Order: sequence, then structure tokens, then C-alpha cells
Amino acid sequence: MEEVRTGAEYDQSHAMTIADIAEELGVSKSTVSRVISGKGRISDETRNRVLSWIRSHNYIPNSSARALASNRTYNAAVVIPRDAGKGDKPFFQECLTGLAETFTERGYDTVVSIVDGSDVSSLERLVRHRKVDGVVLTRLLKNDASLAFLQGESLPFVVLGTIQDDTVYQVDSDQSAGCYDLTRLILDSGADRLVLLAGCRDYEVNRLRYEGIVQACEGSNVTLLSELWDLQTVQDVSVALEQCMPQKPDCIICMDDVICLKALSWLKKNGYSVPGSVRVVSCYDSEALKTHVPPVTALSVSAWDLCSTAGNALLDIIEERPVEQKQQVGFQVKIRESSRVIREK
Repeated sequence: MEEVRTGAEYDQSHAMTIADIAEELGVSKSTVSRVISGKGRISDETRNRVLSWIRSHNYIPNSSARALASNRTYNAAVVIPRDAGKGDKPFFQECLTGLAETFTERGYDTVVSIVDGSDVSSLERLVRHRKVDGVVLTRLLKNDASLAFLQGESLPFVVLGTIQDDTVYQVDSDQSAGCYDLTRLILDSGADRLVLLAGCRDYEVNRLRYEGIVQACEGSNVTLLSELWDLQTVQDVSVALEQCMPQKPDCIICMDDVICLKALSWLKKNGYSVPGSVRVVSCYDSEALKTHVPPVTALSVSAWDLCSTAGNALLDIIEERPVEQKQQVGFQVKIRESSRVIREK
């Protein structure tokens, strides 16, 4: 007598597979695979027969079968620079969380790739061993090695930032416009003796922020008193402030929140009040600046919005849905106590 196994019996003995379905219906495994993936030529009669069996037995393809059927891994990579923990750790934590949650909601797992300047070997392994379906680059350097590598591959990728290449999918806020507005706020309040404390010149985001600051200054015929770059450590910021504070600046513009917090700490230790002795603003906002005493005026961009937009853009490209080449997330200048006009006698 021919043995007939029901869906319940399948559940009791082992998880159903594509092979089980093929055997039950008398078709090939590749036919079942094509029906599940929605790709390939299958007659309507066969497709409906397979789909009807799947529905009646509550079959859910496991991840391996799903990947084989669609020729995907259902993994997406997030590329993070090795030095992320030295300064921008809060941003990259938000970034990774936002991307991972976005990927999870759409059935993908997250793989993290750490790159170190020109050493992108970890990313190369992921791509060339077909471990991921796409990549999000989180911070670019000038002449970025990760970007150059991916441009030579066929794998979809999205840049979290702005670059001068219209063929690359990219998601960012308008950093130049935001820093222009932030600087104009300070200039319009009467300050004309400005100092810039900045990080690495090679980061594209810093280049764009600097562009906006300079444009605002030029519009008011103001020249920065000092530009102090490549500030990484507490010692770097301390030395920079020791150099520039004798110039009696009206306002210190910090390129990011990490530099800003180091500057605020030094000012407090050395007897300067904010905003009484000098005003302080930041080109990137964070929870630490919002809760600082005094709260710090800053350019605010939602890291969650950036990452959600970038993550969804990448998955849409992978799944062959239409995607805008460049997408922008809005910004706000959050005016707080640190930029209030006070002058101590």
C-alpha cells in the first residue's frame, strides 16, 4: 500500500523541505524552488498546485531554502571604521542599531565589517565569498578604499553620507547647509571672532561641514580666528584651546559632539564659563549635549532616520525596487543655552 504522509506527520517527524514537497507532488525540486522564489518559467497549473500545497500545509521555507530559492544570503553588511570607538562611538552605536533593526524588520540579518583605512580585507572576504547581499558604508574617507573596492564589484551598496559621484546611491542630510545655518545664527547674534575645533580633514563629512561654515563667514566678511584640525584626544583639544583662548574668541565652533564635550570640560577646568566667557556650538548633536549644563546649541540630524532610510534603500536595491539615487534627511539647528548672548565684565 502506498504511504501518504500528512502535514501533521511531517511536523512530528521532521521539518518539511523542498524535497518533501517535490516528492509529494511528483515534480522536481527546482520546480518547487522556482515557485517559492517567483523566478523562472512555470506553468500556471503547476504554480497553483505547488502554492496550494504550501498553503494547506502551512509550509514556511527555512532560511537556507529561502536563500537557495532566491539566490540570496539574506545578510546585509554594515562597514564601520576601526577608529569609531575613539571619538564617534555614540553615533556608530545608533547607526548600527538603526540599520540592524531595519534589516531585521525586512527579514535580513546584519553582518558587521571593520575596516582600517586602506585595509578593507574583511569587506573583501564578505563580498568575494558571497556572504552578504549588499553593504552600507557608514563613514567615508577622502579616496575611500571601501568605496573604491565596491565600485569594482557587482554587489549593491549605499553610502551613508555625500560624495561627488551621481552613480552611487547615497543617503545624508545637507551637512553644508546645516552648518551654514548654524554659523549664520552665531554671526547674526553679533559674534565675529570665531574659532573652529575640528577632527580629521580626510573625512568627507568634515569637509562638507567646513564648507558650510566658511560660506557663512564669507557672506559676513568674517575670517575664522583659528582653524585647529586633526583633534582626536583630550590632550589634542587641550593644546588647541591653550593656543586659541588668548585670542578672546566670541564663539567656539566644534566639528562634532565628541570634540565639543572635550572642549567644554577644558573650559570649565580652566575657569571659563559658557556662554558667559565664550559661546560654544556643535556641528553634530547628541544626548550628552542636550543634557549638558548648559545645554549646547547644535545641528541636529536624526541618526535613526538616516540609518532607516539607508537600510531600506539598500534592501530595495537588492530586491529590485525603484530607489532614488540621492536621498536627504532633514536637519534642525537646536538653539540652547550655550549660544546665548552674555558677556562677562
